[in-house]
Amino acid sequence: MKRRWLIILGIAVGAYILINSGWLTSFFVGAQTNQKREPDYQRYWTELFGQDALVTYQLEYSCGHKLQVAEPDLSPAILMVSPGAMESTVHAMQVETRLDDAILLHGQVASICPDCQTYFWIGEQDGCVTVWQGKDKPTAVFLQRYEDMSVARLPAAVQQQLSIGIVVHSEDELAQVLEGLDR
Repeated sequence: MKRRWLIILGIAVGAYILINSGWLTSFFVGAQTNQKREPDYQRYWTELFGQDALVTYQLEYSCGHKLQVAEPDLSPAILMVSPGAMESTVHAMQVETRLDDAILLHGQVASICPDCQTYFWIGEQDGCVTVWQGKDKPTAVFLQRYEDMSVARLPAAVQQQLSIGIVVHSEDELAQVLEGLDR
């Protein structure tokens, strides 16, 4: 009987030491915190301005289009960027306007806007058929140059179309046009 009490007392003293040292508490609290942890971009400005601040993001894409998003709606999926690009974009933003608890942040996104990402521009570069993503060549993002698709071997009408640029509205349409050019 005495031995059982010594074991119980030893367990109780050990638990007391672990709790007071903070190890046990941080282990259990940390495990719960890690499960509910928000991405850094959602906490970054809240920590600076407070929980009650209404943060709005005004984003300018490399294609020149702008998008305005309220903080709870901000996500990499909406911006159509990677989580890493999202973090760097949010951290680089500047305060545009601050009125009491309403803050407007301005920043630049290093990609084309979600609307432009649904367009593909087919053209010619260095004598080869080339594809960019976007509505217009000056703001489009280079995707691929088809070395095996020489523009010189295509009919004159197609060569002229490629010099102007062919805009398609989906990946399926892009595949069809490229397949037609490859014949």
